[in-house]
Parts: sequence; C-alpha cells; structure tokens
Amino acid sequence: MSFSLSMAPALLAAGLIWGGVANPAAAEGIAGPGTDGDPDPMGQIRAESPDFSFNRPLISVSLRGGAFLPRAQGQFYDFIFRELTVDSGDLRSFSGGAELGFWVGGHLELFASLDVTGLTRDVEWRDWEEEVNGALLPITQTLRLRHGPVVSVGAKAYPLGRGERLSQFIWVHSRVAPFVSGGVGVMGYEVEQWGDWVVTAPGDPDFGDIFTDEFSHSDQTVLTFLGTGTDITLTPRLGLTLEGRYIWGEDRMGGDFRAFDRPLDLSGLRLSAGLSYRY
Repeated sequence: MSFSLSMAPALLAAGLIWGGVANPAAAEGIAGPGTDGDPDPMGQIRAESPDFSFNRPLISVSLRGGAFLPRAQGQFYDFIFRELTVDSGDLRSFSGGAELGFWVGGHLELFASLDVTGLTRDVEWRDWEEEVNGALLPITQTLRLRHGPVVSVGAKAYPLGRGERLSQFIWVHSRVAPFVSGGVGVMGYEVEQWGDWVVTAPGDPDFGDIFTDEFSHSDQTVLTFLGTGTDITLTPRLGLTLEGRYIWGEDRMGGDFRAFDRPLDLSGLRLSAGLSYRY
C-alpha cells in the first residue's frame, strides 16, 4: 500500500507531461461521451463527412419538370399542319411530374410516377380568310392537346451502382450514377378544337362555308417507354436527376374526330430534370 501511494505523484506527473510537453486534455480532465469536455465521436464524423449516409436509402421521392416533344405523325397531324398555322415545333410543351422510387440494392430501383403535359395554341387557317365589312380577316380557332395524367410503373438499372457500403453503418453515394429505365403505363389524353371552321373537302356542296363549332375527344390508352439518364448527388439526402424518356402510345380517335380512321399518335420524347429526396 505504501508503494502505491508513493508512486501516485509520479503517475500523475506522467499523465500531465508527454516528453516534457504539457498535456492540456489530461490537465483539464477528460469527460465521458456526451459531456461538454469531449464531443460525441459520431457527431464529429457527421460534421466532418457530409458525403455519406449511415444506411443505404430505401425510398426516394422526386419532383421534376421539363419538355415533351411529340412525334406528331399520322392523319390528324397531317390535317392540322396542312390547314392551320401550326407545325410540329409549336406542339412542344411543358411537362411536370412526381415519382416514388424503391431502392432494391445498389443497382436497381422500382418506381411509380405521375406526369402531365398539355398546351393551348391560337391558330389560323392557312389558305382561307373571311370578308367582314369589306376587310379580309384571318379565320381563327384554338387548339388544345393534353397528355395526362400519365400513370406509369417501371425500373431503373444502374450498371455502375449508386454507391458502396464501407462498413455496417456507412453508405457512400456515387457522385454521378448513370441509369437506363423502362416500363409501362396508362395515359389519359384530350384533343379539343374550338372556333371557326372552313369546309375544305373538294366536291362538298358546302365547300368554302365558314361555321363556328367545338370538336373534342378524350380517352385513355396503354403506353410503353424506355429512357436513360443520370443521378447527381448533391448531399447524402438530396440528388439531381436528369432523364430522357421516349414514350410509345396511340389510340383510335372517336367522338367529333371519328372521321379520322387512323390512330392518333401519342408518342414522343420527354426530357426532364428534377430533385429527389432519399431516406
């Protein structure tokens, strides 16, 4: 007992001095985790390493916007391009949507999405005018095309992965993760034209007559799509997604457009950019 007491001053001195250099931590006392004397080590990791998560995300929610570029081929489009002051470039429209994704490992994601696209254009008849009080005026109408709501399900495959697990609790996201996507869905659509019309069918007894009316047709059809894009990690929870998705779809027109005996082309390219939150 006397030996231990006699060694106590020496042990204390050794704890306070390392090779002649004072040890402030020892002098001030080292507190246990969770006290003001020593921050939580995991808290230091969180503060100094913002590029990883403690677990691989399971779900992602994203909002996106972009443009829809319709293919615009077929009988209906041939008619409006020929008779009205509109061409395929005028049919490009804004597209917006949301997506819910479920991560299946680091290379696959299953998702469900909801999108809508639409446009309204004021147009004129190309080769026809009407005389009003001695003046020639354009014959006008309004064209509305809507694709949506589009409800689709599919999968994204990440050939290079979306990140890697460094330990049981550490998941590091790839800065850039390219993917390919594909799936199926159901598209609602609507075609409307209202305003002044001209009877242009040769041989029709009313050829050249002008009348006012509204024509419309709406329905839904099945679609398929393939796409490619990339995820860009901004923070462990927040990402930027860029995607191009080509959609195939068509449907036979009815209602006021039943005179068109060939299907309406609903195919086109959707380009989008969006933010996703992962958790």
